[in-house]
Amino acid sequence: MIIFLGLTLTIGCSDGDEILGPCYVSPTPEIICTEEYNPVCACNNLVYENSCEAEKAGNLHYKSTNKDSGEDCIY
Repeated sequence: MIIFLGLTLTIGCSDGDEILGPCYVSPTPEIICTEEYNPVCACNNLVYENSCEAEKAGNLHYKSTNKDSGEDCIY
């Protein structure tokens, strides 16, 4: 059991985007987004100012919404 845990921790880490769930990877803070306000509900159930901001935060999927940025939503 201890050997399995050690191998899992060693192999589980890799360079690049880390897959954190079915629709979410590690954030990419170096992406530069415009300040256009076109709110989207991302797959992490948060509203972002636009699709670029959602992608920058690591979301792979999102949809348009009428809610305000920062609010909770149901993807």
